[in-house]
Amino acid sequence: MDDRCSAAPCYEGPPTPSSTSGTAIAVGTSSDAAIIQSIEKGDLANVEDSDDTHSLTDSIRQHIVDGGLRYHAYRAGKYCFPNDDNEQSRENLKHTLTVHLCDGEYFFAPVHEALEDGAMVLDLGTGTGQWCIDVADRYPDSELHGMDLSPIQPDWVPENVQFLVDDIEHEAGWTYPENHFDFIHMRHTLHSVQNRSELWERVYSHLKPGGWFELQEFEYAAACDDDSCPDPYPWRQFCDYLGEAMAKLGSDMNGILSAEHEMRAAGLQKIHVKLSKCPVGPWAKKKKLQECGHILRDVVLMGLNGLARRPFRDGLHWTPAQIELHLVDVRKAITAEHNGLLVHHAYFPFRAIYGRKPLDVA
Repeated sequence: MDDRCSAAPCYEGPPTPSSTSGTAIAVGTSSDAAIIQSIEKGDLANVEDSDDTHSLTDSIRQHIVDGGLRYHAYRAGKYCFPNDDNEQSRENLKHTLTVHLCDGEYFFAPVHEALEDGAMVLDLGTGTGQWCIDVADRYPDSELHGMDLSPIQPDWVPENVQFLVDDIEHEAGWTYPENHFDFIHMRHTLHSVQNRSELWERVYSHLKPGGWFELQEFEYAAACDDDSCPDPYPWRQFCDYLGEAMAKLGSDMNGILSAEHEMRAAGLQKIHVKLSKCPVGPWAKKKKLQECGHILRDVVLMGLNGLARRPFRDGLHWTPAQIELHLVDVRKAITAEHNGLLVHHAYFPFRAIYGRKPLDVA
């Protein structure tokens, strides 16, 4: 991946985002999880018909606008990044990018046969729900559940898909029974998890014996295999600052580096790790990596404001002017060219880690 290429990738760029609006509203208590799941499942028999319940039902479908960016309202502030139209477009591009980077595979765990026969699947931090929708189309006999803080999933989905507004780290836990899922999937979400050991415990307890868990995540670092990204390099500085800010706000942005060991410690077995690299920009020699690099650069450029806004403001206490001045340098660094070729050959390491709950669990 250290060869430059001037060939234009096939990718034509991101869609134009539309405007969004919302109303600031504070919601979320320690008893909300069960109520929300009853509402989402349509099981209203166990939901008290009260003003508080109706207020909660309305609230989880609304949003908060902060500095022109829109965020989830339910358990407001738990996730640092926006959920507006621009971010949804970015999430869908990340989905396209990740599948392309993985050679068209939606997962690597050996669960194809189980899905064909009909399996229970949970997608943690489902975002726009595109992974659930695509997998559900391919495996119509399986049932897929997507869980996320933001109600941004489409209304029209395959019959074997359900989406649930909930916090995967809710102190009340998950209302799903233990030993329930054949496959649990999580992608591009670990960076915001504040208690990974508790998450692994929940994953383990909710998997059926013999069930699989798969985690996919970038390592958010401006890696480089040649001398094209010497310090000070603004894109590397941005990644470092963002990691520092996320740590101050309670999560480890690069928790993926510890995930394999932690999954083993939680009891998962037969763990496999697949490593790859995704260029930031279309500088690589291979056509597929050019395309991936083009998409990732657009994903980054579309998201810089949203990625920096709350973490840099609330974690590092930067002013809006300080943030924007830094982002100007970051944009220049990511797009810098010389004689039509990208100057900097940065990339994100990518890891897919999957393991199985033992069959002989008592």
